[in-house]
Amino acid sequence: MKLSALLPATAMALILSACAPEEAPAPEPTPTATPEATPTPDVSETPTATASDDVLSFMIGDLEATALLDGGFTMPVSESPFAAEQTAEEISAALEDAGVESATLSLALHPLLVKTPDGVILFDSGTGGPPAGALMSSLDDAGIDPADVTDILISHSHFDHVGGLATSGGELIFPNATIRMSAPEWEFMQANEQQAILVGAITPKVETFEPDAEIIPGVVTAVEVAGHTPGHSAFRLGAGDDTLLYIGDSMHHYVISVQHPGWKIAFDTDEPTARASREALLAELAESGEPIYAFHFPFPGIGHIEMADDGFVYVED
Repeated sequence: MKLSALLPATAMALILSACAPEEAPAPEPTPTATPEATPTPDVSETPTATASDDVLSFMIGDLEATALLDGGFTMPVSESPFAAEQTAEEISAALEDAGVESATLSLALHPLLVKTPDGVILFDSGTGGPPAGALMSSLDDAGIDPADVTDILISHSHFDHVGGLATSGGELIFPNATIRMSAPEWEFMQANEQQAILVGAITPKVETFEPDAEIIPGVVTAVEVAGHTPGHSAFRLGAGDDTLLYIGDSMHHYVISVQHPGWKIAFDTDEPTARASREALLAELAESGEPIYAFHFPFPGIGHIEMADDGFVYVED
């Protein structure tokens, strides 16, 4: 696990801007911190196999999946995205009530890899560099060459999810992959002038889908979770009783987003809609018990949502 010191305020401001609707490739901040690994999950009662501390393989029914750590960052609660409306004291109190570190807040970044009989699917691509950028190392630990990836499914176009698609010079990192995102999200990304180089690089590879479309029959279906960005998608993997929901940025923090879903987060482009979507998704997941894969929760981000008192709680699997 790659660990480091707390980021200074100036570096964190640059990181936060990288996730905002108008983001630019991140500069060279000091190395970032990642949350500690959680216990080995067991999504489908199938034993797991770990190639390194930054890679964890598990099964979703018959699908072989691998969590791949890209990195993460830690910030003072006063500089976190939740401080857009809530006070630092409120955020710290919520963290303390949950029994976790209350002076700082950590967000991990870990794309998901899924092997199918017909190809290799990557869900989101990480930052491609600071504040994270360890995806290539994690792929190597998992025995995957970037050229092996056949499909990349993008939840949304914030830089920490698409920065790893191409180099700063516009060279594709996954040369054989079709890049798939919702049509509204692709339109949103193309309108972002700060992503012009990246857009130019990936345009020949992009194929769009409509919200809630079945993308790969029997394997992946898009699930619209509106509000974070104009075309934000979650993805349901598997079939029948053996499914897992890749939630993208439907939720950011395993305590704050789950236990206080009504709190404003700075990154949401349509905050009221994002709030309603988050609350509805939590209720659905608590009722169904469906496992989730949460990109920003502590690595590997696999668990489920349960009812607790008058709200919800995230439980690691």
